[in-house]
Amino acid sequence: MPETIVLTGASSGIGRATALILAGQADHLVLHGLGPESSVGAVRAAMRPGTTLTYLRADYEDLSEVDRLAAEIRAVTGSIDLLINNAARPGAPARTITAAGNEVTFQVNYLAPALLTTRLLDLVAGRVVNVASATHFSASLDLDDVEHGPHRYSPSAAYAYSKLALVTYTCWLAAHRPSPSIDVVSMHPGVIATGLLHAMFSITGDSPEHAAGNIRYVASLRDDNGTYYDERDPQAPNTQATDPLVQDRLHELTTVLTRGDARHVARPGVASKLDP
Repeated sequence: MPETIVLTGASSGIGRATALILAGQADHLVLHGLGPESSVGAVRAAMRPGTTLTYLRADYEDLSEVDRLAAEIRAVTGSIDLLINNAARPGAPARTITAAGNEVTFQVNYLAPALLTTRLLDLVAGRVVNVASATHFSASLDLDDVEHGPHRYSPSAAYAYSKLALVTYTCWLAAHRPSPSIDVVSMHPGVIATGLLHAMFSITGDSPEHAAGNIRYVASLRDDNGTYYDERDPQAPNTQATDPLVQDRLHELTTVLTRGDARHVARPGVASKLDP
């Protein structure tokens, strides 16, 4: 396993289970979460002697905190062998718009990890794993109003929409990676019994440890740039995600939506500004 691992969303659910399974394998484990540092106490106890755990808090509902998180990560490490973007939230019960003007599920589950990856990409020496969801197959991106999510709002639709954006971004980044030594992949970790699942669906699922095992397995692979995994199996993603025109348009919009001087400003016509 790599020496330095950055894992987001590590204070609960799948993230905490993944942090525990990686604790004995990283020389420096950099964890992000929303909870207090005590929420990763068990992870700290599982670290090998002589290794380091750094815990950093940031709220993805505020993109300026993502910028701060990136700066704090850069302050504690000069190289990242593995970046796992796991942090996510369920779809909001009702459509909610952040101060930056984005549907909150889209911002937390897509714009924030895309921004963090952009801010850290020059440090990444090995692998980026974006934790997505098989629900992305049910979604369709509306690139004329991408930041406000699906036209017919529901919590599960907003969640699927945000995860389709993340898979599409993964495919774009895989095609534009700064070095052939970097692999960028996305994955569905499984249907997992967490608060996130139960907030949207009345179903049961596997344990967070099951998802953590799948994430560790995918994280251990190499030479699979651009692959989408259903748990441990490669699978073709939603066809929108593999369309270069959709990828490029989403990337252009993402650049606008995450640009510092564009935040906290209503942008009802972002897409039209980028039309040829």
